[in-house]
Amino acid sequence: MKLLPVYMRLLCLSLFLLGPTAFGARTIVVDAGHGGHDRGGMPGQKIEEKGYALDVAKRVASKLKGAGFHTVMTRNGDYFVSLGQRCAIAKQYKNAVFVSIHFNSAANKDAYGIETYWSRGSDSASLASAIHKRVLSATGSIDRRVRNRGFYVIRNNRAPAVLCELGFLTNRYEARKIGRSTYRQSLANAVAGAIIQKY
Repeated sequence: MKLLPVYMRLLCLSLFLLGPTAFGARTIVVDAGHGGHDRGGMPGQKIEEKGYALDVAKRVASKLKGAGFHTVMTRNGDYFVSLGQRCAIAKQYKNAVFVSIHFNSAANKDAYGIETYWSRGSDSASLASAIHKRVLSATGSIDRRVRNRGFYVIRNNRAPAVLCELGFLTNRYEARKIGRSTYRQSLANAVAGAIIQKY
C-alpha cells in the first residue's frame, strides 16, 4: 500500500485534532433556567434557583466550547428571557441541540435526586438518558428517572431538547451539596460529557 503524501497526512491529522469543528461544529444551546424577576423554585423558597442554574449552564458551555462545539447561551446574566425567546434562539441554528439547566423544588422537604426530561423524538430521549446516567454516576444521587413531559422549552423545540433537574434546593442536604462550587462543576462535567460522547 502506498503511503499517503505528506500534505494528505497533515490534513487528516488536522481534521482529527479539530474534532467537531472540522466540518462545522454542532451548536449546543445551553439554557439557564429562570432569571431576572423569575427566581425559580417554589413561592417563599429560601434559595434562588436562577443563580445556580446560570452558574452550571456557564460551566457546561465552557466545557463544550473547550471540546470544539459551538455554544450559545439563552442568557448569560441575571435577566429574564421568555420561554418563547429561548426556543426562538435554538431555532436560529439548523444543527442545534437544546439543553435546559434547572434545579428542583418540592413541598416535601425530603424529596431528593435527579430527574431528566424530554418531550419529542428519539434523539431527545437518548440524549436525556445519556445525561441522566452520567449525572447519576458523577453524583451518586437518587435516580428519579428519565421522564417524558411537555414542558414548553422542550415541547416547542425542533432541535433535540432535554431539561435537566439537577437536584432539590428544598432538600437541606442536597442544597448544601449544590452550594459547593466543586459539586456544581461535577454536575456540569457530567452534562457536558454526555453531550460530547453523543455528538
